[in-house]
Amino acid sequence: MLEIIHVQGGMREFERTGIYPEYLLFNLAGTRQNWTIRIKQTPQQGVLKSKGKVLYEYSFDGTWCTFRKKKSDSTFSEWRKPEFMTSEMRD
Repeated sequence: MLEIIHVQGGMREFERTGIYPEYLLFNLAGTRQNWTIRIKQTPQQGVLKSKGKVLYEYSFDGTWCTFRKKKSDSTFSEWRKPEFMTSEMRD
């Protein structure tokens, strides 16, 4: 299962750039596979790759993130919501 964390904040980056950063952290449970995606716009869509191959496609609407897995025949499964999505505020 894909675990998703929405992270807001980060004083180091804010002090350096003046921008309050937002990220999505994806973690593939049971593996060491993880991705950090910076939120540049809302809504935002993208893909999660491993070794150059697309594994997942995601869509973030500013509040909630949905995803779908790429199947072996190069099509995608239906859009799914994670069981829960965690939000973190960081200093």
